[in-house]
Amino acid sequence: MNRMTKPIAAVDENLAVPLYHQVYLVLRENIRNGSYGDSPVPTEVELCTAFGVSRITVKRAMHELAKEGLIVRQRGRGTFVAQSSQPVLPQRDSLEDLLRNVKAIGAATEMERIDGGFIPASNDVAAKLACEPGAQIFAINQIRRNNGAPIALIRAYVPADVAERLENRDTSTQPMLAQLLNAGVNVARADQAITGTIADPTVANALGVDVGAPLIRLTRLVFDNRNRPVEWLTALYRADRYEYRTTLTRETVGSHTEWRAAS
Repeated sequence: MNRMTKPIAAVDENLAVPLYHQVYLVLRENIRNGSYGDSPVPTEVELCTAFGVSRITVKRAMHELAKEGLIVRQRGRGTFVAQSSQPVLPQRDSLEDLLRNVKAIGAATEMERIDGGFIPASNDVAAKLACEPGAQIFAINQIRRNNGAPIALIRAYVPADVAERLENRDTSTQPMLAQLLNAGVNVARADQAITGTIADPTVANALGVDVGAPLIRLTRLVFDNRNRPVEWLTALYRADRYEYRTTLTRETVGSHTEWRAAS
């Protein structure tokens, strides 16, 4: 099970935003990104320990989640993410569109590295990269800036043996997908989802926005030609500084016409 068992710097009692709402924002984001999967949401006691807040604060945050239909309580089993809250993948664009978009972002922005290196895979990342929890993977956290202003907080994870092939992986300013292509990784497809979310206190501080500000959340799982996951990426973009465009064309497929992303 995915558990929050140690203190985290996710809430700040000095902010004008109530503590319960800060806890709510963090849990809501965890629900939206699928962190809990089929496992129960951490108990109130575990959440009190993780956030360093009172049980009353956690109860109110959980009440807000339940009121929105994001969680359901099952007697004798615990609290689970509601099925209707599970992430839904949007229609896929062409891989060439994705590559062009990634290269454009890399050319138009500067990268500020927060941290990175080889780490043990957490349960959720291991599930995405099809490896054992605790296996060594390469991770990098970075902020993308445009003319000095932060526009995105990006986290990328790559299997260790793939990362070994990347030149200057610790210093490169290129997006990870571009690094994979330059290293000769045969990228075949990518499952990408774009959703809306709001900034929790930690993300708000990194991106220079208010707590609760709207964000665009992008996740991407990249596969090679052997259908092996070679990158898991999560990105949070400032909604006021990021735009994603796709050109659609009409194509006749059999007896009907479909809208498809232009290649």
